[in-house]
Amino acid sequence: MRRTNNLSRTRQSGAVLIVAMIILVILTLLGVTAMNTSSLQERIASNTQEQVHAFQAAETGLNQAFADNLAYDISSTYTGGATPTTFAGSADSASYAPTFIGFSPPPPGSLYSATSFQAAHFNFRATGTSATNLSIILNGGAYQIAPKM
Repeated sequence: MRRTNNLSRTRQSGAVLIVAMIILVILTLLGVTAMNTSSLQERIASNTQEQVHAFQAAETGLNQAFADNLAYDISSTYTGGATPTTFAGSADSASYAPTFIGFSPPPPGSLYSATSFQAAHFNFRATGTSATNLSIILNGGAYQIAPKM
């Protein structure tokens, strides 16, 4: 005849089950926290990428302004760069606005006579806009040597 030990079954109170449930709850909380953290990091990376796109668009607008000979107009009536320029293969755009600031003597060391020449100073304000309408504004200055009138 075989003997069964019924005493060991009656003494079990489910402690292993409680410990296992606590460990599962802790692991679930760790998983949820990790997912939230990675989601936040993804949003931060996306925002940084959009800022870079807008900055590069504004930088391109500033380069276009410097290259536009008509923007160096002392009458300040030029509006050629006001229409946003879009770029091929991208939803980013750039625009610029030149502003005549005033005249000054030529910079020292430029070999221009201060009695015959003057420097016309300009400010170029370029706005770059990304695909998500994030805008960045850059200002750049330039001067042009011109004969005194």
